[in-house]
Amino acid sequence: MINKPTIPDNPVTSDTEEALSLIAGTGKLNYSENQIMTAWESFLTDTDKQDCPGVRSVVKDSWMRCKSVGIDARGTGAVVRNDDDYLHHLHENNHELIKAAADSMSIMKNLLDCTAAMIILTDRDGVILENYGDNRVLEAGRDIHLEVGGRWNEEVAGTNGIGTALQTGKPMLIHAAEHYCQDVKGWTCAAAPIFDPFDGSVLGVVDLSGPTKIFQRHNMTVPVIAARQIEQNLFQRGAGERLRLMETFLDNAPSHNQEDGLVLLDRAGKVVCHKNMSALNVCGSVRSAVNVGDVLFKPRPNMTEADVADSLTLSVTPQIIRQLRLNGAIAGTVLVYKNQRASTARLSPVLPGKPDGKLTPIEKTGVPLPVILGESPEVRRVIDLIDRVAAGKGSVLIEGETGVGKELFGQLFHARTAVSPKTPFVTVNCGAITKELIASELFGHVPGAFTGALRDGKQGKFEQASGGVLCLDEIGELPLDIQPFLLRALEENVIYRVGDNKPRRVDVRVVALTNRDLLQEVEAGRFRRDLYYRVGAIKIAVPPLRERGDDAAILLDYFRHQIAKDLDEPPLEFSEPAMEVLNRYRWPGNVRELRNLVESLHLTSPAGFVDASDVLNAGIAAGEPDRPGGVDSPDPSPGGSDLASMECLMIKAAIESNGGNLTLAAKQVGIARSTLYRKMQQFDLKKSYN
Repeated sequence: MINKPTIPDNPVTSDTEEALSLIAGTGKLNYSENQIMTAWESFLTDTDKQDCPGVRSVVKDSWMRCKSVGIDARGTGAVVRNDDDYLHHLHENNHELIKAAADSMSIMKNLLDCTAAMIILTDRDGVILENYGDNRVLEAGRDIHLEVGGRWNEEVAGTNGIGTALQTGKPMLIHAAEHYCQDVKGWTCAAAPIFDPFDGSVLGVVDLSGPTKIFQRHNMTVPVIAARQIEQNLFQRGAGERLRLMETFLDNAPSHNQEDGLVLLDRAGKVVCHKNMSALNVCGSVRSAVNVGDVLFKPRPNMTEADVADSLTLSVTPQIIRQLRLNGAIAGTVLVYKNQRASTARLSPVLPGKPDGKLTPIEKTGVPLPVILGESPEVRRVIDLIDRVAAGKGSVLIEGETGVGKELFGQLFHARTAVSPKTPFVTVNCGAITKELIASELFGHVPGAFTGALRDGKQGKFEQASGGVLCLDEIGELPLDIQPFLLRALEENVIYRVGDNKPRRVDVRVVALTNRDLLQEVEAGRFRRDLYYRVGAIKIAVPPLRERGDDAAILLDYFRHQIAKDLDEPPLEFSEPAMEVLNRYRWPGNVRELRNLVESLHLTSPAGFVDASDVLNAGIAAGEPDRPGGVDSPDPSPGGSDLASMECLMIKAAIESNGGNLTLAAKQVGIARSTLYRKMQQFDLKKSYN
């Protein structure tokens, strides 16, 4: 027997209709149990039946898909596999998703106790990874295979919140009789897909399910907000790993020309970025194109570079394959495609601000100038200062927040001091090398100097940079016991390889980069005072993006065209509300954050148009917005442990993440502004956010 849904007494309001249409893409919920059941029976018995009176179009379309693949509508539909080996592999394959969802699932686990509801996390195939909630409901769910290991994709389980959300790629509310399979019609479910923040693919679903009595008009709020929070966690975790992968690539990049095709893959064989691949004539004849997010091979344990070559899905094998390691484990792979026809001629880009395009004598050395965009007086002042100090001697300390582009200004210093195209520019990240290896990295070592030393010894970065510039990134991370040796090298222009007492003369200009207050580090005893005055004799402060006026707009325009070219797509278009949000943002991650935001929007905005909600969903994960009005953070733990308490929590989180802007908060939650006001009054929130 099918349980009848308990619909709230109040009629469905226009606000509810708007909310459901906005969040779930389902139109109006004019629900009539008898009419839908009659339509379902008729649909099953009449083989040519196309119309379904009273049934929402999204449900009817799903029913037709189910009928076309022969799903048995008189049963449960879903299947389950829960043997230990299968569940172990299931969780192993979805480790990152489960970890990113841990906080959200933990909060909901506590809130759903005694609510007659459960919260579910699935993988991209609709297989349940985790479920939490009321014990009675969990027990009832087992009767229909709504449990860990249960498969709920539409091709198996028919029309349901999880499967139909996966099929459509949209948040989905499927209520009671709308389910395709008979045994599930006593349930209601609201599901939202979780998207990969880097390539836009669907990773899984968050679903709120229970008997029909839990139905509320805004059940969609819970899974939608939870899915967005999981995506933000995935973005933060993935961005950090990709940054470390990029740093490893820069330190270990195989030899290549600027015109060669490059592809950087992450540990899953997925394309992180690429260069020159959309129009590269590989080996002079074969055209090869890849896209960010493409999976080019399926990793297996202990794969060699030859194994990678055999597993690649591209029709052409790269000339060079290099596996990258972090902490001893394979973290990614670099593919290099040699361009046989590319011209060896190089053009030195002209620095913005020189409209006549003329090259100064230093620029005629052939060393490419970095592209430093910006017309603000603050940036012009830094460029002019580098021009002046480059003509002198001694070390330079470039200070600035994370992401301001300190490395570019270091490259500019090198270009201004270079005497030929072969003038070396060597970079070493002091924070990325272990304490045990930093001395060998900087000064080199002789054969047998320590366990693991190279048989022929090794030249250090100082010797490699002799005659040019050595860039010490994150110098504030340099171990205290190595600092005296760096000081001596700077003062005497002499280094000693590890394990050797033979002095070696070097001619190096040092550019040190830091996002720390080194003087504060000196006072704390973490940095030598004499070394500070040696490297900081000339200090150059790179301004943060928020202090550079209209430069953010210039950079945004540059990045949207550059990334579009790399992806072989049209540039993004930004609406006026989107630009207003960007103009209010303080960019704690500076230029790097802006570039990452534009790249993320390219991957998550398939229509090529960016609105304010797209910017908020993609950008807030990267940092804190500028919050006008000084809104205090609400208490994240509302009292009670029912669905209303969870709804209160989600609404408070949305208001907070939008800086108190109720219009944007309502749009994020997916309800009308008038409904948000009513909910705020219901949960006694108005006094906190007026």
